Amino acid sequence: MPAKRTPNAAKRSGSRTPRRSAPPARSTIVGTARGDIVGVVLVVLAVALLATILVPSNAVVTSAVRDFLALSFGVAAPLVPTALFAFAVTFFLDGEEGVPTRVAIGLALVVLAVLAMVSLNMTDPSADPDAIFAPEAARAAGGYVGGAIAYCLLELVGGVVGNIVLVGLAVAGVVVCGFSISAAVTQARERLAEAAQMHEERVRTRREREIIDAAADQDVLLAAEAPANQSLFDEGAAPEPATTFIGARKTSVLKRGGRRREEPRAVLLDDEQPVTTVLERAPEKDEQPAAVPAFLDKAAKKAPKKAKADKTKKADKNDGADKGAQPPATLSRPGDADESYQLPPLSILRDNPDAGGAYAGESELAATAERLQGTLEEFGLTSRVAGWIAGPSVTTFKISMGEGERVSKIVNLEDDIALSLAAKSVRIFAPIPGTSLVGIEIPNEKPQPVFLSDVLPYATGGPLDCAFGRDSEGRPIVVDLAGLPHLLVAGTTGSGKSVLLNAIIMSMLMRATPEQVRLIMVDPKRVEFTGYAGLPHLYVPVVTEPRQAASALQWGVTEMERRLKVFEHYKVRDIKTFNKNVDGGKYAEMENPPKHMPYFVIVIDELADLMMVAGKDVESSIVRIAQLGRAAGIHLIVATQRPSADVVTGLIRANIDNRVALSVDNSINSRIILDQKGAEQLLGRGDMLVKLRGKKPRRAQGCWVSDEEIEKTVEFIRGQVAADYHEDILTAVVPSTPGGGEAGGAKDDDPLVWEAARIVVDSRLGSTSGLQRALSVGYARAGRIMDMLEAKGVVGPANGSKPREVLLDKDRLEELRSAEAAYKGVE
Repeated sequence: MPAKRTPNAAKRSGSRTPRRSAPPARSTIVGTARGDIVGVVLVVLAVALLATILVPSNAVVTSAVRDFLALSFGVAAPLVPTALFAFAVTFFLDGEEGVPTRVAIGLALVVLAVLAMVSLNMTDPSADPDAIFAPEAARAAGGYVGGAIAYCLLELVGGVVGNIVLVGLAVAGVVVCGFSISAAVTQARERLAEAAQMHEERVRTRREREIIDAAADQDVLLAAEAPANQSLFDEGAAPEPATTFIGARKTSVLKRGGRRREEPRAVLLDDEQPVTTVLERAPEKDEQPAAVPAFLDKAAKKAPKKAKADKTKKADKNDGADKGAQPPATLSRPGDADESYQLPPLSILRDNPDAGGAYAGESELAATAERLQGTLEEFGLTSRVAGWIAGPSVTTFKISMGEGERVSKIVNLEDDIALSLAAKSVRIFAPIPGTSLVGIEIPNEKPQPVFLSDVLPYATGGPLDCAFGRDSEGRPIVVDLAGLPHLLVAGTTGSGKSVLLNAIIMSMLMRATPEQVRLIMVDPKRVEFTGYAGLPHLYVPVVTEPRQAASALQWGVTEMERRLKVFEHYKVRDIKTFNKNVDGGKYAEMENPPKHMPYFVIVIDELADLMMVAGKDVESSIVRIAQLGRAAGIHLIVATQRPSADVVTGLIRANIDNRVALSVDNSINSRIILDQKGAEQLLGRGDMLVKLRGKKPRRAQGCWVSDEEIEKTVEFIRGQVAADYHEDILTAVVPSTPGGGEAGGAKDDDPLVWEAARIVVDSRLGSTSGLQRALSVGYARAGRIMDMLEAKGVVGPANGSKPREVLLDKDRLEELRSAEAAYKGVE
């Protein structure tokens, strides 16, 4: 029997998938809106209830509600809408879940406790308890609610214990609402501690004021129990043997804002100011770091009366700190041991007409301190000016930080302080090494120059002791170049860079013979070292050509390696030991005894010109000498007026860590030379930051040397000994061409190379195919021209299919072309 056919409609209906149930309708009110609505309703209800209680009305509803509240809660009825309002506020706060519930429970406990206490304390315990529920009694007490709780407590525990229980219930309600008793106790303890600390600070301030008043009566305040070798820049390190200084000081103490300011008074220490030197050896382990003088309360008590008259008289005479550190009684110069040679007398040098006087007047410094204190107070700081130390060009004001103030808050006010004091620049550094004070260096109104004759007498070491100048405290700075052993100097035009180099060179000429020190001077600018022409100390004439300078540096590397081999043969470690053995006759019995070796000092006035012409050769020679030159007695003094990254390269900076920064254009150049900003704020004309052996930079004023002094000194020396030059070293080594190519490569340049360079620089696209189209040459020739541009440093190396990077701009390209033209002219 044939099977029945199922209708298509039935099949279709059976194969259909059931329809998905419709999604539930979304709520039209989100959770936060729901909470806000509830809060608004409760606020309205609370305000309406409070208005009903406080504002009488004959309306039916309000009268009924008012009677209900009065009977239920009595005189405490306004507490109920107030608690309701507080509960409503919780709906508007973003916090943890369950906060409204917790607050509702807590407020209910507090309200019930208050109502019960009102009824309990307003009801006579001896009366009939039923009287509590009388309408008149309920209205006058805590209502029926409070009366019911009070009745239970009276029956069970009595009135006294009932009050205790209700107080505990109210406290529990407050805790349930979120109040932390332990946090409140901790906060109270902290406030008590702060109050005790403030009281101690006030007592300490009052004691300091009493100390200063006592010192004012005696006209002198001595820094008691302070070591003799105290310094502003000791950095807590062990003092070196010859580095002792007990210099005259001037310190003022000003009251904090809101009190009468006392007149600043001078703090006078011992009169001598010993020399600050940089020695070869490191400090001994058993040497203790220098301590900072403290103004102790017993200092004034122990001030000798004899010192009073002497110190006061000297202060009145000089009206400031005494600059006149007494030089050694007898001058010690290494060249004096050579009877065949006479060193130039110090009378050749100019005398400082202001020597021995004050760097700045007492009234000027006091006025500046007053203005500085006022500026700090204007910006809401409680810091105070604790003293000052006057120097040749700047005065360092010591700032005692206010309690809780950050150092950065003062450091960020550099420009504001400079504007307020009408100063050219202000330098702030923190902390003053070894103290908890901040230093603010402010320029003097009348800077005083430092002459070479002021500082040179303090050089009492080896032949490479050089007079640098005076630091910001007025102490002379003498640096032993043999111990550094190399120096990097940078500063813009007019900053005093060349004058500093002249001071270093003159220091060696005034103290050493040509047998002890030989010089190689490189002067690409041709005008800085012309006064030294014919000097017997010169190993070669003053070098002015970059190609010859590169050759001289390469010879320095060769001579260094030769000397190190000699030291290895004679089993000595450095030139000092070798010369000591030679002079002592230790090698006299040998068949070919060695001779005394002089120190070599290579002075480069402008590194940028050398790096432009023979950068790779100059850099490699400088790095090589900087690494090994100290033991061989070969030292570098490298100067530049453009301390950019392409001149003072990373290799040079890494190998010469002793640096002097004079005024530079911006903070970027300052960071290149000092690894930090600050040099851009210097005043110029010899104002400098000296960073030696990785220590923090020190502010100093360089020595001034006139052309007349140089001329007289060179003439005096030239009249005794004839110059013995070795000009063969200037041509013995042929450096590579600009950009590092092989010698003679510049002669084989394509005639179109400079036209190609101009096209590449203008288009900023180092493309070989682009040169091929622009110059209408073949691809092979365009490729050779691009390789030449890479060798000259115009473009970078090939980068696959991408165009080469263009390294120079139009100005640098013209400088390179001019330098290479000059380079070719000397071949």
